[in-house]
Amino acid sequence: MILGCTLAAALALTACSRSDSGSSGSMSTNMGGSSSQTGQAGQNAAYRTGLGILTEASDQERAGKIDTIAAAVLLDAEGRVADVMLDEVEISVTGDSTGTKRQKGDDYPLAAVSSLKKGWAEQADAFGNYLTGKTPDEVKKLATDDDGKPKDADLLSTCTIAVDGYRDAVVRACENAKAVGSARGDRAVLGVSVRNDTKELTADDDHDVTAQVDITVAALTLDADGRVTGAVADVAEPALTVGADGTVSAPEMVKTKVELGDSYGMRGASSLGKEWYEHSEGWCDYLKGKTRTEIAGIPDDGSDADLAALCTISVTELQKAALAAFAEE
Repeated sequence: MILGCTLAAALALTACSRSDSGSSGSMSTNMGGSSSQTGQAGQNAAYRTGLGILTEASDQERAGKIDTIAAAVLLDAEGRVADVMLDEVEISVTGDSTGTKRQKGDDYPLAAVSSLKKGWAEQADAFGNYLTGKTPDEVKKLATDDDGKPKDADLLSTCTIAVDGYRDAVVRACENAKAVGSARGDRAVLGVSVRNDTKELTADDDHDVTAQVDITVAALTLDADGRVTGAVADVAEPALTVGADGTVSAPEMVKTKVELGDSYGMRGASSLGKEWYEHSEGWCDYLKGKTRTEIAGIPDDGSDADLAALCTISVTELQKAALAAFAEE
């Protein structure tokens, strides 16, 4: 049984409210009227960057599908969403769709059938804008119907697509958010790099075949000069298994490398004695203060001594994801 494994990388949303990211009147930077450097530093220290990745797998006899949704958020000093960007990757066996929903543009037929006559990108951006200024709890409580579509009348006036998965990914990102150097006025960007080494799946009577796709995600915050102020990165490795009879099975749960934590089992084999998530943190620290051009020039062969002191894992896909994030700003 030979099944084609094709990949559709979906959704590259532009970050919301770019012109005034982090400057909402509800933010604590306006509290007390202080303009001292000390006060500003304290406010900036409270800004947090989060990355949320949710993967859902499904199988139907001879077909399988994995949807991975990623969300990058920037939380202000009050813990409200100051900026958000979403992305989604669809992985399927026996599928034949290619390209992102945004890339497809008019070829993606949502606008023609939408009651709003709006394409996917317009509606997804509207959803992102709707979340800006809300607390994580308010995002979590956003009500949807049985089809995942929003119930709020104001949101429905600009967005009628299913948003439950995006909502949950944003909530996860808020839960994971931490202070990594991001500050007031920064904007959040999200980059995804997908490595699909499986071209054809051939299963025989003796062996099943697993189709695995590595999805590397980077959430960056950038200042007005386009330099990285904070970064978070993670990898999901969803897989579909094709049996000799042509049936496809999907995993019940897919955890990211960061979510696996110490159980990922890299520490013993690392020359630095670090687990994968710690190597990732080292890479992200190394990105701070760098521009897109500088990141593009980082050697991925381990020859950079400063980087090697922090991170010795392969950074090829991490680098691609970071550069992809700049492309979406």
